[in-house]
Amino acid sequence: MSVPPIRFRPLAESDLPTLVEWFAEPEITRWWNQPAEIDSVRAKYLPRIEQREPTQMWIAEIDDEAAGLLQSYLHVDYNEHDRCVGIANAVGIDYLIAGPYRGRGRGRLVLRDFADWTLARYPDASCCVATPAQANKASYRALEHAGFSRVGECQPPDEPLAYVYVRGREGHSTPSRM
Repeated sequence: MSVPPIRFRPLAESDLPTLVEWFAEPEITRWWNQPAEIDSVRAKYLPRIEQREPTQMWIAEIDDEAAGLLQSYLHVDYNEHDRCVGIANAVGIDYLIAGPYRGRGRGRLVLRDFADWTLARYPDASCCVATPAQANKASYRALEHAGFSRVGECQPPDEPLAYVYVRGREGHSTPSRM
């Protein structure tokens, strides 16, 4: 089976209606705390698109089709989250995979490639970190298949109890919690 090409491009204002559709999917609604309304989506994501916030937003494309939403951010830019996770010099990621691409092994490929791509974009970061809800087994299993290791748990601000997953740079040991 051939692996389809995966690429990442910046989230654009023209993608916001697609986000509304994704946020209405029951599996995404359950884990992503975002109302599926255009005004709410615009209010949250337009400042990020316009780079008025430190979180960078990306669309994952598989075979030139939008397949998911990803974000990356330096933990130090979000002090409360950084303290909760407790891993020095980390770049965090959050993600969602759209319905047609879930459950077919595509998520793990997106996460693997996004982690590598993100670490290349943040050369001073020691590792890539994700904090999926402990009840979201599909999410943390995808991380495990993408080469992330579980190093603990945390209670992110305004989110459910989560596991801490880390993927270090190739050839380096997995960073541990402080």
